[in-house]
Amino acid sequence: MEEMPVFVKIEDYKNIVDVLHVSQEKLQTAKALLSKIQELKEEEDAELAAWQAELDDIDERLDHVSRTLLEPEV
Repeated sequence: MEEMPVFVKIEDYKNIVDVLHVSQEKLQTAKALLSKIQELKEEEDAELAAWQAELDDIDERLDHVSRTLLEPEV
């Protein structure tokens, strides 16, 4: 099958090229925003893990104090 040339008005072609450039810029902006969101999420996850570790430590200490105070002396 022979390919036939496609004729497009110069004005339409320029509009298509402009739309393509704008779309590429928007895509790059979206990628940058997603990257920043992922970075913030990783920082948030690390902070939450640190808080969880602190709460676990406090829980262990309170449990130890509770057992020490409530166990009868021998």
